[in-house]
Amino acid sequence: MGNPYFDPEYQPYTPSVLIGTSVLFMILPIAAVALRFYSRSLVQANLAIDDWITIPSAIICIGLAVNQIIAAVYGGLGGHQELVDGQLAHTEQLYAYEKTKYTYHVLGTLGLWVIKLSVLLFYRRIFQVRIFRIVNDVFIGLTVAWGLAFTFAVAFQCWPAHMFWEAFESEYPLYCVNVKSFYLAVAVSDLILDIMIFVLPMPHLATLKMPWRRKLAVGGIFFLGSIVVAIGIVRLIIFQWVIELMDTDPMIFVMDATWYSAGVLFWHLAENVIGLIGCCLPTYRPFFKRFLPKLRLGSSNRSTAASKFNSTKSKNSEYQRQHDDDWPLSRATAATGGSSSSSTGDEEHALGNLPRDGILVSKEFGTDSTIVHDGQPRAL
Repeated sequence: MGNPYFDPEYQPYTPSVLIGTSVLFMILPIAAVALRFYSRSLVQANLAIDDWITIPSAIICIGLAVNQIIAAVYGGLGGHQELVDGQLAHTEQLYAYEKTKYTYHVLGTLGLWVIKLSVLLFYRRIFQVRIFRIVNDVFIGLTVAWGLAFTFAVAFQCWPAHMFWEAFESEYPLYCVNVKSFYLAVAVSDLILDIMIFVLPMPHLATLKMPWRRKLAVGGIFFLGSIVVAIGIVRLIIFQWVIELMDTDPMIFVMDATWYSAGVLFWHLAENVIGLIGCCLPTYRPFFKRFLPKLRLGSSNRSTAASKFNSTKSKNSEYQRQHDDDWPLSRATAATGGSSSSSTGDEEHALGNLPRDGILVSKEFGTDSTIVHDGQPRAL
C-alpha cells in the first residue's frame, strides 16, 4: 500500500469526524468504568487498586476528547492551516493547534501507562502463582519507569517548554529534541510494551486445569484486550507515513501541519480510550452472568450444583463472595503444580455421581440449619 499522504486530497479526519468521535470518546470511558464498578458490586467484591486507577484513566480520556474538540474548532485540526499572504505566520489558529498538540502528547502518554498499570495490577489480583506474580511485578516496575521517563521527556521535549508552541516546527531543531526520532521511539516502545503485557498471562492460562470451554471463554476475553495492540500498530503506520512525507518535502508538512497531523493525534486518543475499555472487559463477568444467563462460563450443571452446595458453608460462601468476579483463574490448579486449589475437582469429589435432576441430601446434621437463597446461606 502506498503512502496516502502524498495525495493532497487525502483527509479522512475532517473536523466533523474529530468532533463526533470526541463526543463518543467521552461517553465510552464513563460507560466502561461505570460498568466495571457495577459488575464488582453485583458480587459485593471489595474494590482494589486496579479498579480505582481506572477513574483517573477515564478522566484523562475525557480530557483528551475535550482537547480534540478544541483542536478541531479553534486549532484547525483536520483542516488546512491558516497562512498570512501565503506565508507561515503565528496566527491564533496556529497557537491553539500547537498548544492542543502539546496536550495530546503529554496527557496521552500519561494515560497510556496508567492504563497499562491497571491491567498489570488486575493480573496481580487474579493470578496466584508465585512465579507469575514475580514476573508481573517486574512488568509493573518497567511500566512505571517507562511512563515516568517518557511523560517527563514529552513534557520537556523543548526547552524552554513554551517554545513548543511559540516556535515554528521548522525551528524545532534549535529548541527541541529530534522530534521524529523521539516520537517514533515513544510509539515503538509503547507498542512493544502493549504486546508483552497482552502475551504475559497466556502461558499461565494454558497450564491451568479447567474445562476447555471455560479456558476458551477466559482466553477470549483477554484476547479482546489485544485490540489496543492493533490501535498502536495503526498509529505507528500513520506516523511512519507522516515522517515519510516530512522527509520528502519538510515544508509541505510545516505549511499545513493541521492537515497532516490529524490522523496521528486522533489515534493517540483512540488508543487511550480502547485501552481503557480493554482493561475493563475482563471484569464484566458478573454482569454477563446476571443478565446473559445463557453465556455460562462454568463447565457443567454438575459444577454449578456443586458450587451452590458448597456455598452453604460459611467459609465457602465468603470465598465465593470475594472471588466470584475474579474469573476462575485464582481457583484453578496449574498443571505445573501452582499454589492455587482446584474447585472443580473438589466439587466432583464431594458430590460423587450426582444425578442431573436429582435432589441432594446432606448426611451432616447439626443444631443450626441453613438454606441457600441466591447463592447466600440463610438461617431457617
